[in-house]
Amino acid sequence: MNIIVLDLNPLYDVKNNEQYKRKYYSKLMPLAHKYVELLPWGDKITSESLKFFSPIVIWTKFASSKYKQDILYAAFRDYFLAWLELMDEAIVETNAVNILSNREAQHQYLLWRATKLFSGCFGAGSRPSHFSKVAWRDSCRGMS
Repeated sequence: MNIIVLDLNPLYDVKNNEQYKRKYYSKLMPLAHKYVELLPWGDKITSESLKFFSPIVIWTKFASSKYKQDILYAAFRDYFLAWLELMDEAIVETNAVNILSNREAQHQYLLWRATKLFSGCFGAGSRPSHFSKVAWRDSCRGMS
C-alpha cells in the first residue's frame, strides 16, 4: 500500500486566512480538481494536521500499479510546475513584522513535522526537545 501526500504547503492556515488562500490558491484549484477522482482522498486527517495542508492537497492511498504511478508522476510534475510559477511571481518581503510572522508560521510547521516524525519513529508522545522555540529563534537571529 502506498500512502501519498502531495501539497504546496501553506505558510498560514487557509481556513482562517481567506486573503492568503485567495492570493496563493484561487488559480491553483483547477489543479486539485484535475486529480481528485484519479487520486481519491486517503482517509481521515486530524484537525491539528489539516491546518498544515492546502486546499489542493493530494492525500491518497493505493496499491502499487504502473497506472497509479503514472498518475502520481503527472500530479507531481503539475504541482512542481505550479510551484515554479509561484516562485517566478514571488515578491521579496521587506516588512519586518511580516517576516517575523512568516518565520513563526514556518517554525510551527517544522515543529509539527518533527513531532510527527519523532512520534512515528519513537512512539506517541515523543517530542523533539531540540526544536524548541528558543532554539529556533536563536538560530534565526541576525537573518534577514
